[in-house]
Amino acid sequence: MKQETWVVAGKGFSDRISGKLLTHCFIMMFLGFAGGFVWLIALAGNVFHIVPLPRFEVIVPDQKELLRNVHVGTILNSIYVMAMVGLSARLDFSVRQAKWVYYWAIVLLWGNMIGYSTAVYAPERGLQPIGDWPNLVSYGTFYIAVVAATITTGICLYNALRIGRS
Repeated sequence: MKQETWVVAGKGFSDRISGKLLTHCFIMMFLGFAGGFVWLIALAGNVFHIVPLPRFEVIVPDQKELLRNVHVGTILNSIYVMAMVGLSARLDFSVRQAKWVYYWAIVLLWGNMIGYSTAVYAPERGLQPIGDWPNLVSYGTFYIAVVAATITTGICLYNALRIGRS
């Protein structure tokens, strides 16, 4: 069985690993755009109307701020991980670091997207580990996403400091 190449000297993540991680990023972008449509419908008073199509009444949760978070937060997390992929050559990850950044970046993306989406239905907004199941799911996924963001950012910061000092 062939060993997976994680990093290429002077190039950062291998093409395969970059492609796989960017696939998650673009899925998140798509889901963030879909969340933006739901936010737009909420802002328009539960009406979806694109000329020349007929006007549709669509009932969405009346949580405009939280719907905005689904849109903006998901897209920003995706851009953040894309920056890690794009800067991987400059950050000069070891194979071990590359694996940690890769897996934890995926957890960061999906954890935040699930957290933002379920917070819309959670009276406590996923800020405390109490209440009904949407709140517990939101809290749990946000919690693990924060851990993931801390780990990935820490590895990137460590390498940036190491390179800056050399």
